[in-house]
Amino acid sequence: MSTERRALAKNTVIQVIGKIIGTILGLLTFWLLIHSLDDAGYGALTKAQTYASVFAILVDFGLTLTTAQMISEPGANEKRILGTIFSLRAVSAFLFLSIAPISALFLPTTGEERIAILCFAGAFFFSSLAQVFVGVFQKRLMLAQATFAETANRTVAFLGVLAVWYWNLGLGAASFAFVIGGFIQVILMLRGVSTHVPVTFIFDSKIAKNIIKKSWPIGVSIFFNLLYLKGDVLFMWLFGRSDVEIGYYGGAYKVIDVVTTIPITLMGLLLPLLVSAWASKNTVLFYKRMQDGLDVLAMLGLPFAFGSIFCGVAVMTLIKSSLSPAGQVLAILGPTATMVFFGSLFSYTVVAINKQRLMTWAYAFVATLTIIGYAIFIPNYGMWAAAGMSLFAETLIGTIAAIVVLRATKWKPHLGITGKAFLASIGMSGILFFVRDTPAWIMVPLGTATYVAFLAALGGPSPKSLLRIFQPSTNVLD
Repeated sequence: MSTERRALAKNTVIQVIGKIIGTILGLLTFWLLIHSLDDAGYGALTKAQTYASVFAILVDFGLTLTTAQMISEPGANEKRILGTIFSLRAVSAFLFLSIAPISALFLPTTGEERIAILCFAGAFFFSSLAQVFVGVFQKRLMLAQATFAETANRTVAFLGVLAVWYWNLGLGAASFAFVIGGFIQVILMLRGVSTHVPVTFIFDSKIAKNIIKKSWPIGVSIFFNLLYLKGDVLFMWLFGRSDVEIGYYGGAYKVIDVVTTIPITLMGLLLPLLVSAWASKNTVLFYKRMQDGLDVLAMLGLPFAFGSIFCGVAVMTLIKSSLSPAGQVLAILGPTATMVFFGSLFSYTVVAINKQRLMTWAYAFVATLTIIGYAIFIPNYGMWAAAGMSLFAETLIGTIAAIVVLRATKWKPHLGITGKAFLASIGMSGILFFVRDTPAWIMVPLGTATYVAFLAALGGPSPKSLLRIFQPSTNVLD
């Protein structure tokens, strides 16, 4: 194995370990929050975090994906591109995120909820700055530094929330823990990036125009995307659903947020490779990358859809005995997460092949239908309607993105591995059905082991062979 590939394999292992640690820390932080704030308090935190996140998503405006795309193009002036994007992000993040705590003064919120919104706005400010630099590491397939920074963020937030739980400090202090974590992350990202590219405030008008040209379709799509991604909690809040119910829904969705970091991470690694292959018109290599991505995402995403149906209540009640309703909602949100796995492959590829504008209307269409659904069903059905409409939205937008990509690239996916993953998930479900009354600490490991065994018996690929998705290659037969 070459030195480059050995380094790449090491980096991939670090990524996986970092993601596992981050997942564990995220779940532990959630456990502490749900126990220190009670169900209604966690609902209030969910409202504050969701409200601030709306402005954070607007801030992105596609710059994170645009950064990875632009600096990965042949002959790109990385220093000037990064400096200009960083400058745009710093100014826009401050302006947009300032609106969140100011506007909260005019909303039906308590003083503690307003403090929480202010804290989450600060946390998202630091996070938005850190995300600008991810593209630098993606280009080099050296995400270990970014992983370390993200893990440090989660660790600091966890320790802060641990202190809140121990001393019973309340909602405001819990929210402030995330500000400290975000600050640590951006400092570490700045330090890591500076070893590869000097980071300075630069405003190159020509580059800025190109950035806006490339990012505005993504930004508009993100705007419509957030309407249905964040509209569930906001509409529950608007229609007067209780903080306890919002807490149940937020608890179930927290599990989804943790799980869906997997496809986002994988596609973050794959995007520069897709951009490079498409830009060089190497369709054979491009198709190979797409197939690798589909296989991995199918094998990881499909068992979660089935497992959440049988294990949802057990998992949530293991966290806290009162969260049985959250576990029932997780049975709907689990398949939603699986649609995110598949949808991420095509939504990221849309960026790689510069078809963002085609998706703008799709996001607007899906957002409109979903908002109508929220308005009609949430007043009567609450979190069940929110979960159902989320599943509808992710399925529809993923389908549209797939159609756009398949028509533009002429790629014909092979569904052999996907079919095996589906059958293995069915086999796993049969076992879980018979042990459905056992605790989660038995069901989850048993289900995982059963799925892996069924997949191996069906001739699924080995874990080692899946590492090729991360490998830059000059030979499409590698």
